[in-house]
Order: sequence, then C-alpha cells, then structure tokens
Amino acid sequence: MPLITLVIADDHPIFLHGIRSLIGMDPELTILAECSRGDDALKLIRTLKPTVAVLDLAMPGLDGLSVAAALRQEDNKTPLIILTSHDDPILVERARNCRVNACLFKHHAIADLLETIRNVADNQNTLTPPCDAHLMKPVTLLTEREQEVLRLVACGQNNRFIGETLGITRKTADNHRTNLMKKLGIHSTADLVRYAVKLGLV
Repeated sequence: MPLITLVIADDHPIFLHGIRSLIGMDPELTILAECSRGDDALKLIRTLKPTVAVLDLAMPGLDGLSVAAALRQEDNKTPLIILTSHDDPILVERARNCRVNACLFKHHAIADLLETIRNVADNQNTLTPPCDAHLMKPVTLLTEREQEVLRLVACGQNNRFIGETLGITRKTADNHRTNLMKKLGIHSTADLVRYAVKLGLV
C-alpha cells in the first residue's frame, strides 16, 4: 500500500501528542507537518500536498471549516477530516457544505482516526450528500406549531426546552418531532436541520 502522508492541525498540545503517537505506530502513515493554527494549516496543505489533512474545528487564525472552504474554493481536492468536541448536526451540515470528507468527535477520534484516514485516502467519504427528496417538500405542509418545533430542533434544543418554550409538555414536543419526520420522510435530526436551513428557518 502506498504511503499515506498527513498534515495535522490542532491547537491542543496533549491531543496533538496523542495523534502523533498513534500515527507513529503505523508504518503506512507519515506526518509531513503539524501546526496549531488554521492559517498555517492552509499554507502547509497548499505547499506539501498531503494525502490527507486532519484539522481541528476550533483553532486560532482560521477554524477548520474556514480552511476547508478556502481549499475547496481553490479546487484543492485534498481529503479533509475535521475533529471537534461538539456532536452538533448543524456542524455536520456545515462540514458537508464545505465538502469535508469526514467529521470525527474527539471523544472517539483516537479509536476511529486510523480507519477514517484510510477511508478518505481511498475516496470513501463519510459525509456524502444524503438524498434530498425531502428538501423539495414545501414548508406549508407543516402546521405553524410544527414549524416552531422544527426551528427549535434546528437550533439544537431538546424536547424539554422546546416544551418549556412553547408551553407544551415534553411528550407533546416529542410527538411533534416524530410527526415532522413522518411528514417529511426524514429519519435523523441532522436531516431535519438541513431541511430547516434550506427553508431559511434558522
């Protein structure tokens, strides 16, 4: 198997050390350069042309998604993995829009990182665009209350908060969320967020 070369960018020294140690144990992977700033990562990727770049979401200079957006605007197709501490469907949608290849949450990144690096190096993206059929359904399909619930779901709120905000029970909020998914043919919160973003509800 050809050597997989990497640029690693993360501003947390301990986490960066962990990634370096993990990759150092794999003879098929090698780190060309590492840095702690997004603007430096952008320069390194442009110059070194690694097989894969691993980018922290939150960094000084530029965040990981800003680096991704700049590279894609230049038609740079380097496979990109974003590392983040936040399991946020809006973040996943933003990453997809920036044509990021994979998004890993830091609480399990070390266990999954090597496999993900190999997958994206082999053009196996984990953030491929899902079927957009539900995005064609008009917002008028939803009741006013369902639109209110959808807006709050898209802002990352849980059923308890939604219930308190709208003056309904937590169970009723959960029922509205379930009905939203059935009406729209949606099976995940991430796709509910995509639908809300597409319609400009958030």
